[in-house]
Amino acid sequence: MPKITKNRLLLGGHMSIAGGIEKAFERGENIGCNSMQIFTKNNRQWLAKPLLKESIDLFKKHRATSSIQDIVVHASYLINIGSSDEKIECLSKESLVTELNRVQMLGLKYLILHPGSHRNSSEIECLDRIAQNLEYALQSVPGKTMILVENMAGQGSNIGFKFEQLAHIREKVAQKDRIGICFDTCHAFASGYRFETSEQYNAMWKKFDEVVGIEHLKAIHLNDSLKPRGSRVDRHAHILEGQINKEAFSLIMNDTRLTNIPKILETPITTETDYIKDFKILINLISPENQSWIAESILKSYRESREG
Repeated sequence: MPKITKNRLLLGGHMSIAGGIEKAFERGENIGCNSMQIFTKNNRQWLAKPLLKESIDLFKKHRATSSIQDIVVHASYLINIGSSDEKIECLSKESLVTELNRVQMLGLKYLILHPGSHRNSSEIECLDRIAQNLEYALQSVPGKTMILVENMAGQGSNIGFKFEQLAHIREKVAQKDRIGICFDTCHAFASGYRFETSEQYNAMWKKFDEVVGIEHLKAIHLNDSLKPRGSRVDRHAHILEGQINKEAFSLIMNDTRLTNIPKILETPITTETDYIKDFKILINLISPENQSWIAESILKSYRESREG
């Protein structure tokens, strides 16, 4: 098992599992990731082929020798456990159970979930339904794997774009120790939160801590926003190619409270060099006194990309 240091910057991207779930490790290592996000199935389909023992064993074998140890899984975008449509709700909660079980079989800690949308019901009814279905999934799959509810941009009738909504969901779940939060920078910005100056940044996290509790923050999605702040439109962009300024990303990259939290890029990727370009920008924002945070794997990839 690779040696793990306590204080290191965790930075990575969403890696493809095409050709086998274990292939994600090689793809992540090739671009210098020391953390990563994956799907465990086709995220656009309800049904999933069972995870065979051979695949699980291969995944664990690759992980045992990989520099990538901090891995988060993203649940299918189809899941809407807040839906008032009984058919969609039933499909969603059973799919969530399946995904949670797969994450646990792989020996991973976190499953990130978009909470859902209310459409033909009120926000409060939707929030309560989400909490009820989260409890159902956790009871169906006993263990330590956590579900991380992601903050949303608030597009359409999507729920979870306010810290108060995230806190309401978590408060209603009995197994609170298995519910955490994933913070998405694009979603927060699009939903109206301000964090582009030191004062705004500190005020936002102060509110998050008071309302939700910063100890429940377990993952971060680092994305720029194609649309303006408060637009409530969910459109990701490459780092510093959207509407979020450099200061906001600099504050995140130098925040010692967030050092050991996986920071995952979900920018519009077409090639591996796209990830390396975004990594370079983010690493350049780290102050010299904080350079020791950076895992050697990231520095190696970064140096090679600069020389190239």
